[in-house]
Amino acid sequence: MSTPSPSAPKIETPKLEEVAKGQVKEEVKTQALKAAEVRAGTLKKPALIFVKGLDIFSSPSKSERGYAGVGRIAEAVEGARIYGWDQKQEIIDEIKKVHSDYQVVLVGHSLGGDTAVEIANELNSLDNKFRSVDLLVTIDSVGFNNDIIPQNVKKHLNIFGERDFFFNDGPNVARDHNRTEVTNILSPFDHTEIDDDKSVQFEIVSLIQKTINRSV
Repeated sequence: MSTPSPSAPKIETPKLEEVAKGQVKEEVKTQALKAAEVRAGTLKKPALIFVKGLDIFSSPSKSERGYAGVGRIAEAVEGARIYGWDQKQEIIDEIKKVHSDYQVVLVGHSLGGDTAVEIANELNSLDNKFRSVDLLVTIDSVGFNNDIIPQNVKKHLNIFGERDFFFNDGPNVARDHNRTEVTNILSPFDHTEIDDDKSVQFEIVSLIQKTINRSV
């Protein structure tokens, strides 16, 4: 008597309607992800952006003649985010996530100050719907041709050292003084010490608090 061979497992071919349902589910999932991205563009809180300079001197834990002072100011402002001077696109992408009714604050030191002005200029365009910058602070900004502040900036504070003419851009001016309030402050401290000055830190934190506490 021969032993019957085991039968092969039965493989069911999916029906066309089942395949179609699976495709529909994938399309719905994709649409949901896209909708989530759109919702991310309506983030209802201020954009508080700090931009550091070429940070090769400062200690990660404290500032001693380095560029860590602007990072310590950022730590004192709830919700602030800090970036490097070469992260302009990342900063712009972050600002685009924020609802247009909420404030944009840019604070930059050294090359970071130059980057902050470049960002303000880029936001001042049709593509970016002339997005307002409520407060722009530059601390001994280093760069070229960024001493004219665009019309989309509401208030600009520019602090620069009186002894560092090689490093800083000097005083800034408004493109349209009817739209932009510009304040230039001459500091006795050198390039790497300005952001460590307690009076400068107090002025910046106070201005930020006044800006974000305005009703939206």
